[in-house]
Amino acid sequence: MRKKKHAELDGDVGFQIAPMLDVIFVIMLFFMSLATDKVVETQLKMTLPSTEPSVDSTQDTPMEETIAIDAEGNITHNEEPVNANELKATFKSLKDQSTAEGDTPIIVTISAASDAKWDVIASVMNAMQAAKITNVSFSVEDEF
Repeated sequence: MRKKKHAELDGDVGFQIAPMLDVIFVIMLFFMSLATDKVVETQLKMTLPSTEPSVDSTQDTPMEETIAIDAEGNITHNEEPVNANELKATFKSLKDQSTAEGDTPIIVTISAASDAKWDVIASVMNAMQAAKITNVSFSVEDEF
């Protein structure tokens, strides 16, 4: 006599739906708990532009100064020729004016020719440093 295996499988077990329902209920519970934490924003805090001048509009406008240096070492401040000593005095008076107006920012743009002398550029920057002006940007000519 031959012994039968008691662990014989007769076929497919099939799709078990009970564990899938448990997983679906857990996921649904997770999303329902997240939905209650949602904050509804009822008011947007923004300022719309208007035609009326604001009180602090003058404080936001920086003082923009342009310094140009050509290849020969000539310095122009806002298209007026100056030398390094005059520029130092001009920067000092601009800084005093800025302080009197409530620390209005001063922005200096140095536009130098591609073959400008470095000692002239350094003298302009030294004049800015003496007046304690820190906002500086550089622009260069396009070369073709």
